[in-house]
Amino acid sequence: MNLVVVEMRRALHRRAIRVLILLALVGCAFAGVVAWFGSAGKTLAELSVDEEGSPAIMTDWWIADANEGFLALAMFFLFLGAFMAGATYAGGEWRAGTVGTVLTWEPRRLRLHAARTTSAAILALVISFGLQIVFLASFMPSVWAHGTTDGVGGPFWTGLVVAMARTSVLTSLAAVLGVALATLGRNTAFAVITAFAWMAVVENLLRGLRPSLAPWLCAENLGTVMTWSELPDTDFSRGPGVALLTLTVYGSVFVVAGAISFDRRDITAT
Repeated sequence: MNLVVVEMRRALHRRAIRVLILLALVGCAFAGVVAWFGSAGKTLAELSVDEEGSPAIMTDWWIADANEGFLALAMFFLFLGAFMAGATYAGGEWRAGTVGTVLTWEPRRLRLHAARTTSAAILALVISFGLQIVFLASFMPSVWAHGTTDGVGGPFWTGLVVAMARTSVLTSLAAVLGVALATLGRNTAFAVITAFAWMAVVENLLRGLRPSLAPWLCAENLGTVMTWSELPDTDFSRGPGVALLTLTVYGSVFVVAGAISFDRRDITAT
């Protein structure tokens, strides 16, 4: 556990991680400004009839029955940011040439890799949940000045918190995947290029050439888990629980592959 804490501190001291967190906070502030000016000068009736909803109406933050709302705007960016942070965290160690130095302090490679992966998962989970709170809090001035909290109650808060927790779990998985791929390729670029090539090229080819493989593709499973409902207009049935299990298995495969690679690779201390 002490090693996990140390790895968490080392990750938070990386400039790239701090920059990503700062960018997320700036994005939250920007969302709040847009919500303010977007709702200013409008009556509550005008805000209510907007088909896309309004962040000034608190119940539009997350509609549990439809599994949609303004919280969904943050989901993709949190997932992408966590992957980049995980890849930078692990890949930056290789680029700086400090992996060998760290191993002189903790020579048990599998233990070090497990601690690094665990620390990335914990940090991504906590930071993601915190950023979602900041993101939604940025809408509060619009709610107080131009909107309403009517309809907000226990069911609303329960659905919102569950959606935030689910997003945080996905964000944690993304960070772990970033660590695993960067460890395999020994740099951040390998992780980013591999993930982009798979999602943007390989999966599209598989989707077009072998439609029967669609239930097993990452994009379909990710979309199912993010909305926690079966995808509409598809020829297959895929429950959110099965989709989450599928993504977890995929992530576990890469984690194990990264651990084996890290354990067997020749490393020179610098």
